[in-house]
Parts: sequence; structure tokens; C-alpha cells
Amino acid sequence: MTGAWDSIKLLGAVSDTGETFFLPCAENFNSDTTIRLLDALQTEFGEKICVVLDNASYFTANKVQEFADETPIELCYLPRGSPELNPAEECWKQLNQELGNRLFDTLDELRDAALSALDSIKPPNVFTYLCP
Repeated sequence: MTGAWDSIKLLGAVSDTGETFFLPCAENFNSDTTIRLLDALQTEFGEKICVVLDNASYFTANKVQEFADETPIELCYLPRGSPELNPAEECWKQLNQELGNRLFDTLDELRDAALSALDSIKPPNVFTYLCP
């Protein structure tokens, strides 16, 4: 037994028009996961997008920058240690409030509840975070 916990991994995005996008991930976040997210965001919101990211290593990896350089995606990064500037954090807070203090017998039950709860999230206005 490895002692590893089973988990649910999601990356999320909030658009300037208040749309949300969530990407379930089977593996731990890495540069390949980020590239998959950027590709999915382009499919969802259009080819030319500006994506504001935090400074997690899987977002700042050279492989991610090289991918973005080959596309019309513009990558911008929040200052380090500033989760209060990240509107996606509000979505995670709402998800935590929705799922908190509940017991799930299986990881599948938790996954179903989490994915269902994502539909009820009220995304924040991005501009109140980026242009205070």
C-alpha cells in the first residue's frame, strides 16, 4: 500500500463574460495538462485568447510557453503569492461550500456531486479582481 489518496483533480477558468470552464484531469497537473487546458480553452472560447494564470510550475513550464508561442494565445501571469487576485479561487471556494460537511461513501459519489455542483457556481466578475 502506497498511502496515496484517491482524488479528483480539476482545472478551472472564468471568462470575462462570466462563463466558467472546468477540465477534469486523471493525472497530476503538469505541462501536458496545461497544454490540454489551453487547447480546450481555445476550443471553448475561440482561437485568440488571453489566459491569466498563477505561477504554478505546470503553468510556467518552458513546454507551455513554446506551445503558446505557436498559437494566438497570450499568457499573462499573476504576481506570485496572490491568490486573492485569481477569480478562479472564488469558484473553488463556492465548490468547497457546496460539498463541505458532507460524507461521500465513494470517490465516484464525490466526483458526481462535484461535477454537478460546478453547474451552480456563480462566477465572479473577472474585472473586479484584475482591475480593482
